[in-house]
Amino acid sequence: MENVKVRINTSQTIDQAGNEDVIELLTEASLEKLDECFVINYDDSTMTEQEGSRTRLKIYKNKMLMTKVGVYSTKMEFEEGVSYNNLYTTPYGNFDLEFITILYDNKLNEEGKGSVYIEYKIIFASLEEIYTKLNIDIF
Repeated sequence: MENVKVRINTSQTIDQAGNEDVIELLTEASLEKLDECFVINYDDSTMTEQEGSRTRLKIYKNKMLMTKVGVYSTKMEFEEGVSYNNLYTTPYGNFDLEFITILYDNKLNEEGKGSVYIEYKIIFASLEEIYTKLNIDIF
């Protein structure tokens, strides 16, 4: 296991006019190489002000699993051209989410350093659709 830094840039198109909400987070994380993937764990508490929130990324060559545990919990799977459904748990109730991955570009080297770029749609309860661009740099 190795300590690394992770920079996460997210931009979401929030309306039909194309306005975007942009968030950048920088944190320390642990990196572990398994047979078929890299596992990255980091604490969200200081970034999101949600005490005890943690995120785990399992990054494979052709897909990524993101598991968030805490006040807000969900599991997201990103694989280009594939749609996944999951439950988003919040203090205000649970919501059905659908994730449709448009683009998945994994540029990690053999040590797990580099970047992963994902473009995807989030669909809330078959009603609202948000287009998201996610870039994760590991160094």
